[in-house]
Amino acid sequence: MPRYKPMIQLKLKRVAQGLNQTQLAEKVGVRQTAISQYEKGDRFPNRNTLEKIAGVLGCEVRDLL
Repeated sequence: MPRYKPMIQLKLKRVAQGLNQTQLAEKVGVRQTAISQYEKGDRFPNRNTLEKIAGVLGCEVRDLL
């Protein structure tokens, strides 16, 4: 399985918004395990999911990368 760069900014912005992984996942429409995998670098979200995450967190996609 390929290893991606952990999305540390995703975690920082999620925590700053007061959301846990499950809450963010529900708002984005993915499973909690997906959010965990993005944050750890085990998986990378597609563009559509990245845009949804950015929208929920009130930031730009580039802020997450």
